[in-house]
Amino acid sequence: MRGIFFIMLWAGLFIMSCQKKEVKVEYKLSEEQLTHLMYDVQLGEAAMSGVTTERGDTLKELLWMRLTTVYGLSRAEIKAEIEKLESDPERMKAVFDSIKVWSDTIK
Repeated sequence: MRGIFFIMLWAGLFIMSCQKKEVKVEYKLSEEQLTHLMYDVQLGEAAMSGVTTERGDTLKELLWMRLTTVYGLSRAEIKAEIEKLESDPERMKAVFDSIKVWSDTIK
């Protein structure tokens, strides 16, 4: 009787440990702000791709100053938002789909 109890207990623990737990990621920026942020980052990176090292470093600093001013977050907070987005494939897809729609309307 005691052996059956332990087997049932271990089976129950095993089943519970295998269940996928959804973790809700909290963002400081809204979906629209994330879309604009990622668009700004992509545009900035594309603009700096052909620039020499010294000027590229200056432009990168200017980009970060602009991003921190526009979004009201520190550089570390913006990087953390981007990292959270990179680890959330569904949200990342939604943001990049929005970027595509948004950038198509700019043309």
